[in-house]
Amino acid sequence: MSFFSGFWLNLQLKMDLKEAKFRKGQYRHPWELARLDVVCNLAGNELKQLNESKGVLLDVGCGDTWFIEQISEKYPGIRVVAIDILFTDEDLAAFKQKYEGSQISVFKTVEDAQAVLGEEKVGMVLLLDVIEHIENDISFMKWLGEFSCISNETRFVITVPAYQWLFSNHDIFLVHYRRYTNTLLVNNLNQAGYSKQKVGYFFLSLYLARIMAWFKEKITRDKKETTGLVEWQGGKTITHLVKTVLMIDFYLGRLFRIVGIKLPGLSNYIICKKSA
Repeated sequence: MSFFSGFWLNLQLKMDLKEAKFRKGQYRHPWELARLDVVCNLAGNELKQLNESKGVLLDVGCGDTWFIEQISEKYPGIRVVAIDILFTDEDLAAFKQKYEGSQISVFKTVEDAQAVLGEEKVGMVLLLDVIEHIENDISFMKWLGEFSCISNETRFVITVPAYQWLFSNHDIFLVHYRRYTNTLLVNNLNQAGYSKQKVGYFFLSLYLARIMAWFKEKITRDKKETTGLVEWQGGKTITHLVKTVLMIDFYLGRLFRIVGIKLPGLSNYIICKKSA
């Protein structure tokens, strides 16, 4: 299924790099910082096991590699393999030099990574805000699961934007095909041959903020060339404060889920594996 390696994917898969040239501030956006902690929390046991076994983590659509650097720092035993179809030859050469001697390796395609991995199996695959960029997410997930490095024990950690009714110019700029609900996410992955272990929403506060932004956009018809991620210019203190608020939001949402109350959020997550 080399179709997924073609030109169309070059335009659709993981558009973080599209914004990189617009980045203004010294510090990462609090949402990025909080999402890192959310992923490490949701997949904490699996990441610890992977770290102890010195296993392989595959990050498909890794963007500018900031996230995988943080993962590698937190879990130094994990071998991280990062992939983004938007990388140029110059990017790959720079990454090769930057990560020489480290646990991080960077490739342009899954096929390139598979050639290096050989018979080695991947313990976890990250698809963080990726599959919403792909027109046929079901076929893509089927294709990804066919690689020999992916086994029935490989865990997939997936995050996506939530609620189609919130689709806006933000989504159009980032070339999103859809936003998800828990039901849609589970159903599409079931059709692709995966079974869920955990699924849910997170960041209720951002969901409420996006509702207000959605109404404002409908009234003013504003169109922007970037999103808030690269426009963030907050200092260290305000960045940490906002991130802390988002993490309190996440932990409160988790507490409510424990007692049976499911709150909405701006993002969905699912942890799944191939169906046996």
